[in-house]
Amino acid sequence: MRHFIFSAFVILVAISFTQTSCYYDNEQDLYGTGNCDTSLVSYNTDIKPIIDANCISCHAPGGEEENSPLLTYDDLKKYTGNNDMVDRVNGTSSLMPPSGKMNSCNVSLITAWVNQGALNN
Repeated sequence: MRHFIFSAFVILVAISFTQTSCYYDNEQDLYGTGNCDTSLVSYNTDIKPIIDANCISCHAPGGEEENSPLLTYDDLKKYTGNNDMVDRVNGTSSLMPPSGKMNSCNVSLITAWVNQGALNN
């Protein structure tokens, strides 16, 4: 009987851990743009992580678009002056990334950053 109670306890503990374990969804994907603050967008804090996660695999040495790298601020700045970057992430011209449109918060952050002067901050 004691063995049965101990086994039941272990099973309950294991089940409780699986119900509260971590997962990798982010708040934006789960709940939309409610917490997407575009009032003051920073290149280092907001834009670089988006570019690193969505663009570097192609826009770096060895990638399909290695001739148009996006590794540094100066690389990226070239595409902000004529709204090319905003048009690409919005899909109004040749959608980037080609795997599919980024979530709406990332698109809004990039658009706001460009509209705020694409500062290196």
